[in-house]
Amino acid sequence: MVVTDMMEPGHGASMEGGGRGISTTTLLGELDQFLGLAMSAGDKRSHSGRRDAMSERDEQSAAETALFLLRNLPPARPAALAFLAHTLSSQVSSHIRGYSSGEGSRKNETPDEGLSGQLESLLGDLLESAPGVWGPLVSQWAVEQLGRWSVEWANTVVGRGDATLEEVVAGWLSCSPARTLAALTVECVAHDPDTAVAALLDASAASGPALDWLVAHVGCSFPATVISRVLSLGLRSFASCHGRPPEHQLASVNKILNHLADRHLADIRRSLHAILLRTFDGATDAEAQASVPFLLCLAVTSRSRAVLAALTSGIDTLLMPSDRLAALANQVSWWVPRYFISHCQLQEMVVHLVLDTGGPAAPSILRLLLQALAPASKLPTSVASAVNNILQGVVSEICMVTYMRRNSGPGRIHIPFLVGLRGGGLDGSDVGMVVGGRAVSPVAGLVEQILSTPSNQTLIIHLKQLITLVVVQQGPATANTTLGHLLRCSTKHGGSGHQEILSGVISALMVQQNIRHTHTSPLSTALAGTLQPQMGSSAILNSLNSLETLLSQTHKDRLHIYASLTDALLTNIPLLAELINDPILGNACMQVLCQLPLKKPIPVSHVLSLSHAVIFYFFSSLHHTSLIKKVSGVGRCQRVLSQLSCSSLGLNQIIRLLVEGVFQPECAHLFGAIKKPNFVSKDVKSELLIQANRQFNSWVKVPQSHTSIFHMGTIGSGRLAHRSSTAVPSADTVKFQTQLLLNTLSVCCAAQTNGEGASTVALLLVELISPDIMFNGFPWPEEYIKFTFERDLAIKKTFEEYPVAWHLLEFVATHRAALSYCSVLVRALTASLTAYWNTCPHATAQHAPEALHATQCLLEVMVTAQFLPGPLRVLPQMVAALAPFELVCILQDVWMFMRDHTPSPDRWQELSSGHYQRAPDPPLASGYTDRIQHIIQSNVGRLGHLMSFMINAKS
Repeated sequence: MVVTDMMEPGHGASMEGGGRGISTTTLLGELDQFLGLAMSAGDKRSHSGRRDAMSERDEQSAAETALFLLRNLPPARPAALAFLAHTLSSQVSSHIRGYSSGEGSRKNETPDEGLSGQLESLLGDLLESAPGVWGPLVSQWAVEQLGRWSVEWANTVVGRGDATLEEVVAGWLSCSPARTLAALTVECVAHDPDTAVAALLDASAASGPALDWLVAHVGCSFPATVISRVLSLGLRSFASCHGRPPEHQLASVNKILNHLADRHLADIRRSLHAILLRTFDGATDAEAQASVPFLLCLAVTSRSRAVLAALTSGIDTLLMPSDRLAALANQVSWWVPRYFISHCQLQEMVVHLVLDTGGPAAPSILRLLLQALAPASKLPTSVASAVNNILQGVVSEICMVTYMRRNSGPGRIHIPFLVGLRGGGLDGSDVGMVVGGRAVSPVAGLVEQILSTPSNQTLIIHLKQLITLVVVQQGPATANTTLGHLLRCSTKHGGSGHQEILSGVISALMVQQNIRHTHTSPLSTALAGTLQPQMGSSAILNSLNSLETLLSQTHKDRLHIYASLTDALLTNIPLLAELINDPILGNACMQVLCQLPLKKPIPVSHVLSLSHAVIFYFFSSLHHTSLIKKVSGVGRCQRVLSQLSCSSLGLNQIIRLLVEGVFQPECAHLFGAIKKPNFVSKDVKSELLIQANRQFNSWVKVPQSHTSIFHMGTIGSGRLAHRSSTAVPSADTVKFQTQLLLNTLSVCCAAQTNGEGASTVALLLVELISPDIMFNGFPWPEEYIKFTFERDLAIKKTFEEYPVAWHLLEFVATHRAALSYCSVLVRALTASLTAYWNTCPHATAQHAPEALHATQCLLEVMVTAQFLPGPLRVLPQMVAALAPFELVCILQDVWMFMRDHTPSPDRWQELSSGHYQRAPDPPLASGYTDRIQHIIQSNVGRLGHLMSFMINAKS
């Protein structure tokens, strides 16, 4: 291509090397030599395309002369540039032909590199010296040459026609002449952006897509300038063609933007948003009205999602003011049919763009659509209807892909919009959003924001559908993550909507669930993940509250998920057991456990861990000073323990933990235990005993005298000091807490109808209170055994220090036959009390109130359990009015009766009501009642009314 219409600077221009200092003769001589060589070497080429030695030497000389004239003779510059363009074209042709023939990896010849380097150095110096003069000239000449080469070698520069823009850029930059002119173009843009970019875009428009590589290459150096100019040119062409420009124009814009997106996505986003904002500036020109259709078509035709990501990033905050959405809605009638054939086409295009939107923009787009439906947006009904149709179209398309096409291919079809909603970025990374200063997942953030919107039922329906599709379409791993995020949502308002969404997600998980729940099932895994301690107390608390509401029996519409949800929670009992005694999570965790069907068969390890945790929670609840917290905590324990007690293993474990707990130092004071004074060691200076004795070495030690006694040093750790004991609760508090304990035992024992619970309590009392395993059988000996006296006193002391032991014994007595297993305790108490009254110095028993109370309790226990027959049932009413010796007589008669009537369990019969009744005994012998009657007669004033009971009982 010969340049004949270039601007020729005048001779008076201030240019470096503009002929000054060089004689006219030299200039004319160089000009004559250039013309001669150019005319003689123009066509000296062989038919094979290779230059011979003579033409190559002449052409090299002509090129050097052209460079000289270009610098020093302004009138000759057009001809010099034309000759240089011709020479560089020859070099490009040689390079491309060598690449096509397989010699592309060979280095260019030295003359080519030399000419390109000399040209770049010369024009670079000229641009630095006079950019205003040389910039337009060089930029126009360079882009014209590159445009011509790009069109001529468009399909062969990289060896194939379907190469990417990156490959085309790399192919052209491997060619020395093209690389030189591209570098000159970049330098021209640096000195004069407006003129150089205008020339570049004019050449791009003339050359078509073939020159996109140069625009993209220049854009890497000047992204903001090139991006804005490229978009402006594309918008102008789009508007002038009424939305139907040649396909290659939009494709060229997309190629350039995609090439720049990796490093300059922020510049692209700013330029795209600037075009969008023109719509709201009140401009009425064609380009402003065509802005949105142009952006939509640009995003649809883009093969890469980078342009769509740049356009949709932050679009919710850009369009959220309702007046802007209304302004867009008002322009739809102008867009159709000018840019879109029909409203259906426009809606379908928006639906597909929404589906292609991934990464952080996905929840932003969904939030924008949902907020547009909210009554607070106050948009026209037609706009809300259109947004609703778009959301329905999105859901329909996802359903079609998920349920109708999922089996058509070997792998799962991933929809970018759903990937973005579940928290995945375009590159597979996790993304999130900020709500109220907290970083949360996109799903959780959307749920919290939508639920805080008033009149949100329609929004909840759409959100539930989409989140459910996320669970179904993205697979089990995403389902687990999504359910965990939803459970951890903080929803102070809109709780019913939150539960509705959770119900839908769990229903979707049930589709992937096997028939039998295991710890690896999707729902079980999801619940296990959200209950892990590393999630934090606040998140776990929200999860537990959500689960408790889901399991509540008041939500009858969610009964279809109750079975699966409870089965999944039952597999995670160890995790729940770890959370029970957390100060923050304990109550919520127990509320969840109260809703679970724990009567189902569960693993032994689960029963044991849960029993330990709940019993610890029970005693912790009794430590509360608040009566309401105490009662509510114990009530929750009773609901859980009553279900666990349905199994024999659970019942025995629970009773053992409860009974052992009341005798532990940490809890005994709750039930009125008399604490021994605790001692602490006094800090003394450490001293060896041998060192302490050395101070006595100077003494004269006389045998058999006190001086011969060896000094023993300090015994132990020195003198002991009293430690302040724990404050003892009031009598009313102790009584109330004891009653809560007995109620809990009753609830647990009621789970088994065979009286196993009461028998277990009886055996545990013997195990914990009796220090000896000898003589613990049912029979009573002839007289209380002398060598069991220490044991009897130890048992009596235990009952004195732990008043709750009397209540537990009374509890066992109410089950009658069970008290037989406590025969050793009853026998020991009878023997020790008989010994006490036998040596009591008081005139009346009332002067020893503690012993009198113990005697009365003992006799009441024996009467309750039917150990004593009818005539002896009046004994508890007599003891308060007797003297110590009379009590001895009564207790001796009781001992004789028990000796002759062994209290073995087989003496009791089970009734149809489940209670036990002692089998009828022969008539009571008079030897057991004679002394009792004499005592009544001796105290007839106070006990005379009891004689009738004895007479009636004997008859």
